[in-house]
This record gives sequence, structure tokens and C-alpha cells, in this order.
Amino acid sequence: MIAIRSLGTSPLALPAPWGTRPRAARCPDRFELNVATAYHDRPDILAAWHRMLAAAAGPETLYQSPQFFNHLIDMDRGRDANHELFIVRRSVDYAIVGFVPVRTLPCRIAFHAGPVPLFGRTLRACQVLGSVPLLDPAEPGLAEFIAQQLLDRFAHCHVLYLQAVPQDGWKSIAGVAAYVLNGWRACHTQPLPDSVDAYLKHFSAKKRYNLSRQVRLLTEAAGPLHVLRIVRPGQVGAMLDAMVATDASRAAGRAGEQARLESLARHGLLLSYVIRCGENDVAVVYGMRSASVWHVYKILCRQDYLHLSAGTSAIHLAVQDVLAHFTFDHIDFGYGTPHAEFRSTHVLQTRGLVLMHRARSGTAWLLNVHGRYDALNGALIRQVKRFRK
Repeated sequence: MIAIRSLGTSPLALPAPWGTRPRAARCPDRFELNVATAYHDRPDILAAWHRMLAAAAGPETLYQSPQFFNHLIDMDRGRDANHELFIVRRSVDYAIVGFVPVRTLPCRIAFHAGPVPLFGRTLRACQVLGSVPLLDPAEPGLAEFIAQQLLDRFAHCHVLYLQAVPQDGWKSIAGVAAYVLNGWRACHTQPLPDSVDAYLKHFSAKKRYNLSRQVRLLTEAAGPLHVLRIVRPGQVGAMLDAMVATDASRAAGRAGEQARLESLARHGLLLSYVIRCGENDVAVVYGMRSASVWHVYKILCRQDYLHLSAGTSAIHLAVQDVLAHFTFDHIDFGYGTPHAEFRSTHVLQTRGLVLMHRARSGTAWLLNVHGRYDALNGALIRQVKRFRK
């Protein structure tokens, strides 16, 4: 993963687009914020929610969807819930102009000497799910209203946490500062054509031959090939068996991971693959889906098949199955850069993990110090690299 270090804190505006009346926080001018968690599945709420999602342009609409919110409810059942859904209404006519699902989580701010972590501090964070809030872009001042309201409502939290804000959405919000943790970074995405043939034509003849040859060598070494699509709760066990086969340490947290993945599958969000050769599970592609995007989080393969490029073959085979059975605009691989085999088909986008916070606070001081220290540490790393060369 490649990170470009941030030099300090900077102001940020959320890119446009970011109940019952009790517990409503009113804006004297135009908006009010309602807690809608208890009635999030009401038909009129769901209709407005889906309508706004269909028009959303953020990179992580998956996490703003009713399906993902239902998954959070399932996972928190029987425990203190750490999720909340806010609906934004226009005061004059009570029309819905925004949905803001959030959850709380810890955020670690670490100080390093070179690549070695020295010490750090864990901040309390309110995560704005989806990073780019789901707001009506025709309503001026709405993003500012949401930022201020969330900072007030979550006064016990140090920061608002937005894990993938596009750099081209960077603007300013009066009275609110922001820090890009680890700097702006490249994310790699892959636009998807409408067929497997069109996908293969993006590669040169030499690359097509090499990809086919890698798959053939893998099957010759390990056995006949099976591509297992994992979308149902009953298939999660096979996926976890394959993940443990790639890394035995994963067996320790299996029960919790199985519950989480089965919940994602029940809500139609899981889309993963197991690549099996003969009786051996050789690779896993772990991913989730929204209406238009396949998110790929991990590509795992057995160590004894690394020399056969099992990971490259796994994603190549999975993409072909996705094209044959689904209709997505693109694949989102998150932060990092693509392997050489796929650079001709991938598009890099610049995003950052943004921490919004009160402009005058102890958190602002800490993040300012972290930014300056991080810049010095980055300069030291570059000097060491130049010296070694």
C-alpha cells in the first residue's frame, strides 16, 4: 500500500452529496436532524433511501445501504448498539434531503521511527458510513449542517471518521478542521465491460497468453479447477475452510468471522470466491457487493502455490465469473496499486482517510503534531532509501 504523507491539518468539506420529531436537532434556518434508527425500515423511509442511493456518486455506497444497516443491527443484537441512522429533513416542508448512517469505533494515531511504531493514542471516532454523506446536492449548506450536528451529538468522540474521501471533493467548512491520516493515497479500481470477451480484449495478446498459461500450470500442479461463488450463508463454512488453508492463524477467530460473513450473506452483500484445484483450496477472493460495485478486500492464496501466481489466477477467474453473472460498473480494490498484470485494465483514484474535528481542541493539537512528525519521518525514510541506492 502506497501512502503520501500529509503535512498537517487542513479544512475539509464533505463532497456533495454527504423520523419522528422527538430527539430532533433543528437548524434555525433550513434543516433538522432526526434519529430514525427505530423506524429505518418503514416503507416511505426505504423508498426515499433507495432513491437517494440510486443517484449517489460516492465510492462506498455499499456502507450507506439499508442492507448494510440491517447487517449492523444483526451484529449488535443483544449488545449495546454502536450504530445510528440519521435522517435530514428540510424544515419548511419536512421533505427528506439526506440519510447519514454512522457507527462508533476506535481510531489509532501511531508515531513511527522509520517503519517501526513507537507509541500512539487511540481516539474515539464517529464513522460516517460511506465517507461521502448521502445528501441532496441541490441543498446548499447541508454538508456544513451535518458536520456541525454530528460533532455536537457525538461530543464524546474526538473525530468524525471518513475512510475514503475522494481528493477532488476537498473544500472547507467554517469552524471544522480535518486531517488526512497517512496522506492522500492511490486506490485502484477496474471498470468492467459488458462481457468476458470485452474484458479479455483489454489485455495484449502476450498478457492473455500469460494469464491462460498461469491457470494451466496451476491446474497441472494441483488438479482440476473449480471456481466456487460464495453468496449464501450455507457456503460461508467452505470459504472459511479455504481461508484457514491459506493461513492457519485465521482459525482462532473463526466463530466471530463466520457470524459476520453469514450475516452479510443473508442481506445479499457477500460476493466472494474460492478457487479449488482437485481436493485443495488454493486461493480465496474475499469481496462484497453493492448495486453497482464489487468491492474486493483480500486475495489470499496458499504459500505453496505462490510460485504459480495463484493469486493472479484467482482474481482473473473471479472477474470472468462476475462478468458472466452480474452487472457492475466497476471493481473497487481499495488502497494500493495493481499488480503488473492488471495495470492496463485498472484506473487509479486518489482518496484519503479523513478525520474531521473541532478546530480548537486537544485533538487538533495532537493531529497537528502527528502531521509534522509524520512529514519528518517520511523525509527520513526517503533519505535512507537514497543512501541505500
